[in-house]
Amino acid sequence: MKWSAGLLLVIVLIVFTNFIDQKNFQRIQDSVDSIYKDRLIAKDLLFDIQLEIHDKELLLAENKDAILLSNRSASEKKIQNFLQSFSNTALTRDEEQIFEHLKEEIRALFSMEMAYLPTENSQPSSAQLKSQAKKINAIVAQLSDIQIAEGQRQMQLGRKAMESIDLLTQLEIWVMIILGVLIQFVILYSPKKELTE
Repeated sequence: MKWSAGLLLVIVLIVFTNFIDQKNFQRIQDSVDSIYKDRLIAKDLLFDIQLEIHDKELLLAENKDAILLSNRSASEKKIQNFLQSFSNTALTRDEEQIFEHLKEEIRALFSMEMAYLPTENSQPSSAQLKSQAKKINAIVAQLSDIQIAEGQRQMQLGRKAMESIDLLTQLEIWVMIILGVLIQFVILYSPKKELTE
């Protein structure tokens, strides 16, 4: 009976701590996944959008309007794909609002490019296109800052889960030692019967 009670107590303790450890490991896994899928990939997509916008700015600065206009359709398709991929990441409420604003500004840029003619009194002018590109770059920079902040937040969640696992592991060791001593005491202790005369 003593052996069974001792063994059952150890099994219950192991199962309980294992359950808590699994929850903490899942938190760490979720944190790592989120950092990669929702922050690093999102940051890369923003970088790709920014590269496309910079290409447009460069073509405008070098007065290569013909190239800008001939690449417009392909560039628009790339940016739309980047935006679609970005929308599939986990967005915070602030991020959603800024992202919607980014999409509006990009649509405005596409409309301006469609109406753009490389003449001196063209509406919109080259300067307006450059200004619109700067607006988009500023919004992309805001979204990039959010990726850093959210990545740090996920890292903190992962660290807290690791600290919790560390603490539980130390507690498990001490509880196992104490239980081991108690079980040994219970098993080995047998009260001496008084001798009757």
